[in-house]
Amino acid sequence: MPVRDVALGALSGALLSLMVSQVVLPRIRTRQLRSQASCGTVYLVGAGPGDSELLTLKARRLLASATVVVVDDLVGPEVYALIPKDCEIIYVGKRGGKKDSAKQVDIDDILVDKCRAGHIVVRLKGGDPMVFGRVHSEIRTLIRAECRFEVIPGISSALAVPAIANIPVTHKTLSTSFVVVSGHKPAEMDFATLANVETIVLLMATRTIGNICDSLIESGKGKDTPVALIHSGTNPDQVLLLGTLQDIAAKTDGKKYSPAIIVIGQVAKYGNLQAYLEESDDESINTDV
Repeated sequence: MPVRDVALGALSGALLSLMVSQVVLPRIRTRQLRSQASCGTVYLVGAGPGDSELLTLKARRLLASATVVVVDDLVGPEVYALIPKDCEIIYVGKRGGKKDSAKQVDIDDILVDKCRAGHIVVRLKGGDPMVFGRVHSEIRTLIRAECRFEVIPGISSALAVPAIANIPVTHKTLSTSFVVVSGHKPAEMDFATLANVETIVLLMATRTIGNICDSLIESGKGKDTPVALIHSGTNPDQVLLLGTLQDIAAKTDGKKYSPAIIVIGQVAKYGNLQAYLEESDDESINTDV
């Protein structure tokens, strides 16, 4: 190929690149900004474990300014009371795979539609939105629709509810690690691995607790391992049940303790405050590191 043609080709490529960077991309960005300017904003907000005083300051401020609140099932009545009277409330609760539960695709569409209509939308989720909050689909949809959004972290019930029951999920000598697991589908749980974990925090496991406990015992976890079930944690109707892998299912006595956080491991014994007094000085959290 002649040198002249190569030079012209290089020049043409350079001009094309310059045109894309200085003309095409700015126009695309301008269209995006115009689109967003006419939109509202979606805030994916963690409502915490239930007690309204455990909401973050930012969550309270956004609730006060919201024009639309799209709310999950696990949001306490005290938090509901903070929603402005003139605000549109859209309930999209999901519980235990019930047929009448809201479909995720419909929730995604609601967020986009309300945002494009110019609303300040608070998508209110129990606990923290990034912990079993099904938030991935919503974020992806909002990005594709070029809708402004922001994730507002909340206090996860997986941590707050054991704490309110005086149960530490870590302990210097008893538990240097913990896992948070969904108990909704025991058939998909790796019990061989879980049996060796010091502290297991279960969510969505009230209907399957008997199956889970039996499977852990079969996988080698001691049948006398302490278990704490905390129903409606941080709320006025909170219930605490203490037992072991062997008997906790029987202690529910067929009652529906849902929602609940279940803690499995030696730290669960601290649900009984007497356990703090019975431990030796060597076990005390006040010993030097």
